[in-house]
Amino acid sequence: MIRTVLIALLLSASPAMAEVARVKGGEHPDFTRIVIEAAAAGDWRFGRTEDGYELALGPDVTGFDLSQAFQKIPRNRVSGLWRDPASGRLRLALSCACHAIAFEFRPGVIVVDIKTGAPPADTAFENPIDPPAPALAPPDAPAGSAGYDWLAIRPGGAADTPPSPARPAQGPLVKAATAAALDPLRRALLEQLSRGVAQGVVEIARPARLPEGTGPRGAGPEGIRIALGELPGLRAATIRDPDLPLSALGLVCPDDTALSVADWGLTGPPAEQLGAARSGLLGEFDTPVPEAVLRATRAHVALGFGAEGRQILNLLDGPDDPDRARLRALTFLVDLEPAMPNPFKGLESCDTAAALWAALALAVGRPPAASEIRTLNTAAVARSFSALPAHLRHHLGPPLVALFLTVNDDETARRIKDAALRAPGPAAPEVALMDAGYQLATGDQVRAGALADSVLKESGPGQDMAAVTRVEAAFQGDHSLPPDLPAVLAAFRQEARGTAREGALTRALILASAMTGDFETSFALLPKAPQTGGDLWQLAADGAGDGVFLAQAVAAAGQPPKVADTVAQAVATRLTELGFPAEALAWLGPLGPAAPDPVRLLAARARLQLRDARGALEALSGLSDAEAESLRAAAVLQLGDAEAAAAALGRAGDAAGRDRALVRAEDWPQVAQAGPEAWKAAAALVGPAPAGAAASGPIARGAALADETARARATLKALLETTVVP
Repeated sequence: MIRTVLIALLLSASPAMAEVARVKGGEHPDFTRIVIEAAAAGDWRFGRTEDGYELALGPDVTGFDLSQAFQKIPRNRVSGLWRDPASGRLRLALSCACHAIAFEFRPGVIVVDIKTGAPPADTAFENPIDPPAPALAPPDAPAGSAGYDWLAIRPGGAADTPPSPARPAQGPLVKAATAAALDPLRRALLEQLSRGVAQGVVEIARPARLPEGTGPRGAGPEGIRIALGELPGLRAATIRDPDLPLSALGLVCPDDTALSVADWGLTGPPAEQLGAARSGLLGEFDTPVPEAVLRATRAHVALGFGAEGRQILNLLDGPDDPDRARLRALTFLVDLEPAMPNPFKGLESCDTAAALWAALALAVGRPPAASEIRTLNTAAVARSFSALPAHLRHHLGPPLVALFLTVNDDETARRIKDAALRAPGPAAPEVALMDAGYQLATGDQVRAGALADSVLKESGPGQDMAAVTRVEAAFQGDHSLPPDLPAVLAAFRQEARGTAREGALTRALILASAMTGDFETSFALLPKAPQTGGDLWQLAADGAGDGVFLAQAVAAAGQPPKVADTVAQAVATRLTELGFPAEALAWLGPLGPAAPDPVRLLAARARLQLRDARGALEALSGLSDAEAESLRAAAVLQLGDAEAAAAALGRAGDAAGRDRALVRAEDWPQVAQAGPEAWKAAAALVGPAPAGAAASGPIARGAALADETARARATLKALLETTVVP
């Protein structure tokens, strides 16, 4: 019984003797600080490991609380903190070419500072906590100093053969210098050295004589390697190197990794991503941590929160470097706002993601020239757009599709549209309207109208632009609209006053009112959107009532609006038909030498109505078709030349008109020979009497005259009965 009680007391007392150390982190401009608080730290030890460092505390410390370790620090120096299950020590993994210094701030508080760069020469923390057993050199090993064997990298050298017993064992400093954590530093040094050699700013010193058997294949007496091209695995380049990715303007194109927005996002829902992205922005004394600020800005851009990301980026002082300038521009572009200044200007032809952001800068900025859009590397734009996250494809797709549709690049617009539509997840109304805009631009008005109607039926944003698209589809199609759509557009326009959407809604209301028969409202609104005048006059020429049409067309004849030639001709044609030739001529404007034939014929018809025969003949100069000859005949008839009119009508193939002209010209011999049957006999009456035997006596002459009179009376009676009174 006593033994049981003692065991219970011991078991209950053991947890009270153990302690869990609390680990916290803090970021400073030049170093990252890790603070370990443990009252039972005891005789602590700190040293190097293969991937970083480790801290050993007293035996009473049985664990580490790491919940607050990364709240205020990024992972650019320390990539991981954990308790080694085998040794119970705190392990630190490094993600940079850094070193660590540990000291005891006060009893129970151990501080570890991680700094960039090589460690001090006299530091003891570069040695492992548990030093390895000393390597004993063989008795016959020659004396020599330990160091790095640069000849080991040669083909067939020490790197390819077992270690030589003559080479002394590497000590802790050599192991630290060749650790994997220093690989980025070594790569950077090699790249910079090779670039310097290629540019002629670094000169490689040549040894007087290499050891025998170590010269590379193809080397001369002094070990100089002679070869064409670069060494395997190495590449040297300068800014003038034609192999560098350059734009058409000679600017260096940033590679895809510098603009890989898809890789900037974090895991989890957006709210969790934002929380993780904003951690560690400020270090000690509320000093911004540059790496954390850039990381947070990139995460916001990946989520589509440009203004919020730019607010975080503004925490950094000083001028922007090129990378930061591009990142700042992205914060504007993901919000569909112009980037000023625009670091992507001049990079339109790049074969990287820079072409995508250059295209978006054109789409959201001032209306670009067609030549600017055509310089875009459309393959790179479509490829980079497809790599974006789904929500950014939905958001950025509509302006890009509209950009390429403006220059009739339907293929690139289709590729971007398809990439946006196949993105998973629910799409915003803007995506459906983007598809409708594409269908409208490619001639499928029915499909465009159906897509716009689907958005109009749903409550939410985008209905105003759906109504605009529905009107444009009807205008390009069958002009059929719901009768209540103008009232809906008027309400949308009232809500959009003073915004960028007001212009589009005003145009849509003008066209919708006209297509539903309310031309009075359309013309009343036209001064608010004069650029819609051509389309309204096209509708009015075909569908407006005579009263409204004449009131507007005659009033505008004093200073006709600038409309398409086909629209001006339609208005002038209807004015001529309604008996307003002077106003019709005003709409046609002066006739130049290159005026098309339909315009000249229309002008000649109006001139004839004004009794301006000479003006009509001038307009018809050089025309020889049937309609022109008919009008020419009417003109010369006004001038009194019936014979010329008859000739013109004959050339036009109008036999009846030619006969009427012959009669009007009183060319009786010609009428008697080739005129209408009813006129031939009458025309013969005024001709000379046929030669024949004259009657001998008065009675015979009287009888012949009576017969001739009877025949003439019958001929004239038949002519009167068959002639229609004009």
